Amino acid sequence: MPLIRGFHATNIKKAFLLNAIAAALIASVAVIVKDRLDAKTKLVYTDKFAVVLIITFISAIIVYNILYLVFGFGGGMLTN
Repeated sequence: MPLIRGFHATNIKKAFLLNAIAAALIASVAVIVKDRLDAKTKLVYTDKFAVVLIITFISAIIVYNILYLVFGFGGGMLTN
């Protein structure tokens, strides 16, 4: 049961907007993690890549779950 009803990705405009929100949040987390790793650690490139990849994947799962709870986003063909 979404917190905000009536804002499902039922047309292209709403779908693009919801996906842009998800992409922006996930990309922001990736950039912040990369900047912090560059500033605080002396890891080699492949290690930084692996850490950023894992944290970005986890943040994507979290962001999509939050968007599902708030907007009902991610139902695909399951939406009414």
